[in-house]
Amino acid sequence: MKANSIMLSNKDNVVTATIAIEAGEEILYLSQGQLNRITAIESIPAWNKAAITAITDQGAVIKYGEIIGAATENIQAGAYVSHLNIMSLPRNYEQEIE
Repeated sequence: MKANSIMLSNKDNVVTATIAIEAGEEILYLSQGQLNRITAIESIPAWNKAAITAITDQGAVIKYGEIIGAATENIQAGAYVSHLNIMSLPRNYEQEIE
């Protein structure tokens, strides 16, 4: 089996699908040299995010090892993650650089 998704950091709770994945198909991604799998519970369009762990309402969505937003509802593992269920969070970039 080949990976069909990319995990950018081992801290991430989402992966990016490299092909369209239909509900019921496996999301396959590499983490620390091992192929991991989780079943998609929704269709994931190519180049979009899928949750690999449950993310609680208001919980951090992590990609690139960084918080990219917060969930606006409970997101189940295997679900499609998009602008429909996450929101941006304000950041102080100047303070982060120091």
